[in-house]
Amino acid sequence: AELRALVDEIERAGGTALAVACDVAKPEDVRQLIQETVTKFGRIDALVNNAGMGGGLNLTDTRDELLEQVLKVNVLGCALCAKYTLPHMSPGGVVVNIGSVAGEVATVGMYTASKFAVRGFNEALRREFRHYGIDVVLVAPGFIRTEMTQGLKMRMPGPEVVARAIESGLKRPRRKIVVPWFYRPIMYFGKIPFIADLIFGRKSVQDNYKDRESVRRLNS
Repeated sequence: AELRALVDEIERAGGTALAVACDVAKPEDVRQLIQETVTKFGRIDALVNNAGMGGGLNLTDTRDELLEQVLKVNVLGCALCAKYTLPHMSPGGVVVNIGSVAGEVATVGMYTASKFAVRGFNEALRREFRHYGIDVVLVAPGFIRTEMTQGLKMRMPGPEVVARAIESGLKRPRRKIVVPWFYRPIMYFGKIPFIADLIFGRKSVQDNYKDRESVRRLNS
């Protein structure tokens, strides 16, 4: 229902849209998604790997199935979509992978592991796809006001800042885009081990990550 509502909104604005329900962790679903897209539009100019999910913080409190699901959706999903898109993408195409500042600075358990993996995958894919004339861009958001961050007690920008970063990456591809801008210094300082431990290892910070509705809902 949400996908159909989005299609209607896009078409009312003068665009053209196709909604295909897809579990990006399942190869057969991804192949169907790509096939329906190519059937309707004839080719693929851009791929945005935006599907993702969060996970519980404390390793011992996170369900085993959730540990696996986070990796499948956040990492395997990117790989499958890129794999099956490539044969239908011509030189000049762009792939945008959605990483996270958590993939630059270790913060939240398996989610961080998945986003570190996305960052590595993005670098490898960029080097592989350059021979096809296809650009690969990593967009690394900080905390954004979405269902995944519901319950966090801090001011956060809305998803529009990420949408604008994706648009910018598609029009002018480059290696990495960090949004909002003020996460850049946090990201660089956070890569200094003792500073990162002091900031992100504090119990108050760790508790803030896990004690929110979005995490409790995933772990229920």
